[in-house]
Amino acid sequence: MYGRDTEQAALLHLVARLTAGTAGAAVIHGAPGIGRSLLLRRGVAYARASGVEVLTAQGSAPQARSPYAFVRQLRPSLSSPGGSARAAGPSPGDGSVQGWARDLLSGTGRPTLLALDDVQWADPESVQVIRTLLRRLSSAPLAVVLTVTGARGEFPDSCSALVDQAAALQDGRGLVLELRPLDTSEVRALCTTAGPAAAGPTDDGWAETAELSHGNPWILRRAMDELRREPGEVPATGLPAARGRAITAALADRAAESSLRLAPEPLALLRGLAVCQGLIAVDQVATLVGLPETDLPRSLRELRVHHLIDNGDPPRPWTTRAASVLVGVDSTERKRLYVTAARWAHRCGADETELAALLLATVPMGDPWVPWVLRRTARALRTGGRYAEAAELLERALREPLDTTERAAVLLEAAEVYALTAPEAADRRIAEILEGPGTCPAVRTAAVDLMLARSEPQGGPGTMAGSYGPGDTAGAYGLGGTAGAYGLGGTAGAHGIGGTAGAHGIGGTAGAHGIGGTAGGYEVGGTRSPRGARDTGPGRLRSGGDHPAALADAAWLRAVRGDDADAVTDLARRVLDAPLEGALHPRLTACRVLAFADAHTEALRALDTTLAEAAGRGSPSQVGLGLMLRANLSLRAGDPDTAAHDLAACESVVPPAVWHPTRLTLLRAMQIRLLVAQERYDEAGQVAGEALPPGVELSAPWTYLLYARAQLSLCQGRPGPALGDAEECGRRLAAMGWVNPALLPWRSLAAVAHRACGEGPRSADLFAEELRLAERWGTDSALGWAELRRGLSLPGPHSTRPAERALRRLGPRARRFIRAVVARETAGLSGGSRTGNGHPPATA
Repeated sequence: MYGRDTEQAALLHLVARLTAGTAGAAVIHGAPGIGRSLLLRRGVAYARASGVEVLTAQGSAPQARSPYAFVRQLRPSLSSPGGSARAAGPSPGDGSVQGWARDLLSGTGRPTLLALDDVQWADPESVQVIRTLLRRLSSAPLAVVLTVTGARGEFPDSCSALVDQAAALQDGRGLVLELRPLDTSEVRALCTTAGPAAAGPTDDGWAETAELSHGNPWILRRAMDELRREPGEVPATGLPAARGRAITAALADRAAESSLRLAPEPLALLRGLAVCQGLIAVDQVATLVGLPETDLPRSLRELRVHHLIDNGDPPRPWTTRAASVLVGVDSTERKRLYVTAARWAHRCGADETELAALLLATVPMGDPWVPWVLRRTARALRTGGRYAEAAELLERALREPLDTTERAAVLLEAAEVYALTAPEAADRRIAEILEGPGTCPAVRTAAVDLMLARSEPQGGPGTMAGSYGPGDTAGAYGLGGTAGAYGLGGTAGAHGIGGTAGAHGIGGTAGAHGIGGTAGGYEVGGTRSPRGARDTGPGRLRSGGDHPAALADAAWLRAVRGDDADAVTDLARRVLDAPLEGALHPRLTACRVLAFADAHTEALRALDTTLAEAAGRGSPSQVGLGLMLRANLSLRAGDPDTAAHDLAACESVVPPAVWHPTRLTLLRAMQIRLLVAQERYDEAGQVAGEALPPGVELSAPWTYLLYARAQLSLCQGRPGPALGDAEECGRRLAAMGWVNPALLPWRSLAAVAHRACGEGPRSADLFAEELRLAERWGTDSALGWAELRRGLSLPGPHSTRPAERALRRLGPRARRFIRAVVARETAGLSGGSRTGNGHPPATA
């Protein structure tokens, strides 16, 4: 027993006085499950150990209607002195209350304890017998200890007078022991003993456990029994949450068991209160369930003394699971209760969060306010990070009769939430939007934005080439035509959702940029459209050429091919000049392209504006994508500290566990490059060794991971693995036609690895090729990486001039950053070339 020292001492004192011939009485009361019966048994054990005769009786609901059924249980034990002579008693001849009392008193030849449990279920005649005994206690060595349910000084009508009589006994012979709830330390001690091992010093959930269980030992033991059945499935860190779930279930079980013993009127009121959950006044609840006003006070008191409701105004059931007390109510009546309660609560101006929770249990109502309440509440929950609950409310809203426009808007909100919890469900909701007839352009645009933000089909944050089917870019954004870019309705598209080949060629024929496809062309639905076709022009699509998506697509294609940085910059600026309320993904692409062209300040300024708009639209997926892009731009500009801050913010906005595999690959590549820049190579190696979902090695983002791993290996002095990853990165980029060294300067990285492995001619060829392509693109950063790597890898005085020329091209911050990274990459060359295993070669 926990926290009952005072009560046990009181019973021990009562038994000691009884052995000395002094009569007395004690009332033990409290909520069901608080430990009344356990304390009574402890008192019985004290009495028997002291040689006191004990007679016991246990109340139960079925016996409450049988006269004298309770006191008829008061039979002496056969093994007690004189027990054989009274084995059949008590059995009064006249059958009256006085007769029963006389019989019990006459049999107490030695100190006797009457242990009466659950007197609230005793029949009225037995209660009168007990009251008569209390009046005549002084005439015999007799003590009465009884238990009764009660709360805050209230007792059932059948025994309230009995409790008052026991408490009013003279000379301190009457004790009233109210069992309080267990405190936090006592709850912890009970749970540690009765359940799985406690979670240790990090478990700070004991106060919450005590509050949720109301410090009730029965509830706690029931919950611990449930947890102990399969202890291996509950990790130590998850014990507080598991305890909470088990306690909630135990409260529901307790309510279900207690409700079976209630009279019809209190039971009906309890059911109404469980449905309404405090949203409407208690008199309205009584009207809802058809309870007469005259029966309301008595029913409320009975529910309180059985500890089924709290003392609030209006009162609420302790259990939050209304179904536990609705057993036996037919489905029609249950639907009526919920619908009527929801409508009354809405008219009373109830809290929308609680009203939305009530609406989850209703059938579709058809009232226009229902979807708005559900959507507003879901928006608030999503802002607070409670995505699963928000998704549940939005699914409930979709069950209401909605017009086409409103349904598409709710589908979009659901897709945004599912993107953070259940990506497959997000894909289904987006597909439903794009397939739906009459979807407004703004919603369709937002759906495509979300799809692109989630899946990253081209291999980098903000990139767009290949995301839209040729000739259907405008259609994909809801400007006419169908969304063929996504493979919806059987058309093979960039994402392969519902179609065949995806943009990455995973699980089907290579798509727009699928590895193994035809380099230099588009392949959508099996039709190849060469880049240089006269009807489209380089980097442009057949329709929607002035749409921001088409401009961004053209800018990206020309950027990765290294065609005319000035023209690409102009295209990107035209994208950013478009109204901000349009599609966001083209703007992200434009920011990325501007960074390729060394317009870092302009790109970051535009990106911040786009991020603010994405946050205003309530699109965490777009915000997360923009933050990852911002981290990339900061790292390119030589600011790893800001990049680390942005990357951490990105992971906090969108948990990596729900990212699309290709975006997760980009995240890993970004993390490795950032850790390399910070010279934290062991941590970078751990990230590089983390498993990724199967199939991502066939996607374009895998090239970023290959480059990051090659850079890490080179900085760790392992040119062999670095060379393999760098060359594979180059092969994949060449297959996609991505030749611009501003994207990934893999050639100079591979050239350093070749030189470390003793392959000078191949190294020189790669340096020359990258310098030629960098000069063609014309940006300082692309030339800087190539010249600095070549300069620092050349032996002796030959390295000075190229290195100085490279450094002069760069700003102060980028100069320090790039020089530090390249110095680490080429550190293994200072003492001569190395072989692939890190040892000097046999021949130079």
